[in-house]
Amino acid sequence: MATDNVDTTAAFTYVWTVENCLSSFALDCIESPGFKVESLGGTWWHLEINEKSEQFLSISIHREECSGPDVIEVVFQLALLTRDATCIKREDHRRQFFKGGFFELSEPTKRIFKSQRDQYLPNDTLTLRCQMWGVGLNPSRPNMCFAASKLGLDRRTIFFNIRNFTNFAPGQEEKYHITPMSGENLVLSIAICGMESNGNEDILVKFSEDSKTKIVRFNCDISVLDSNGRKCLSRRGRNLSTSSDVFVYIFNKHELIHKNPSLLLDDVLCIRCELEIGYGAIWNDIEFYLHQPFQTA
Repeated sequence: MATDNVDTTAAFTYVWTVENCLSSFALDCIESPGFKVESLGGTWWHLEINEKSEQFLSISIHREECSGPDVIEVVFQLALLTRDATCIKREDHRRQFFKGGFFELSEPTKRIFKSQRDQYLPNDTLTLRCQMWGVGLNPSRPNMCFAASKLGLDRRTIFFNIRNFTNFAPGQEEKYHITPMSGENLVLSIAICGMESNGNEDILVKFSEDSKTKIVRFNCDISVLDSNGRKCLSRRGRNLSTSSDVFVYIFNKHELIHKNPSLLLDDVLCIRCELEIGYGAIWNDIEFYLHQPFQTA
């Protein structure tokens, strides 16, 4: 039965939650668990989230290379849900899908992660819903499927103690390497380094990847500590990635020595670096179907 009325009960409803969306998503796409829709010719589908140029978030529905008709026409709705499951963003479409075909829509990342974060990301969780209606097909009983993904996230606090700081020269570095607890083949390299430019000596923190698989996203809060352990000269970096080396300026060396001598106890500089490191999905699975489909490809 053909339908364009998305107010009728959907033949299939898929709800996908993505946890640990503290900052932004991986540079590579996040793919939902695949789901089978028996009422649409037994076809298989999945959703994807992908960041486009760090400005837009792409949300797409993909038909997988599977059995079923070569072409199928579907009325579908993609929606982003709030805490109480109301739609904050919704688009309805009618489209023909070939095997391997897809459709995508986009949403500004600033709206999701900043201006309307409380609505889009309650408890740092993004919830997407896909509802589907067949066109020219006899409907069977409605079905629902729930799936969940969890993004890898590590929080670390690192202290750098640089002795004889007044002799810390341009080009010199103090390095530290972090291996996230849940990541595989991931190493984030952090270095306190001195740089000279136009006669000025600046102290910066350099972040770089030191592995085949990149740390895809991280946030940092960097502070110089005084003799009482209080944070001073704080700097913040958000939604950074090690697709290339990242430098965060902290202070000018000579200004610190002459204007803030209390930050150098016995010529020792203490820097505190707080990190949130994200590295893609570490959990990705179907929670349950209302009616379990026959598992044929």
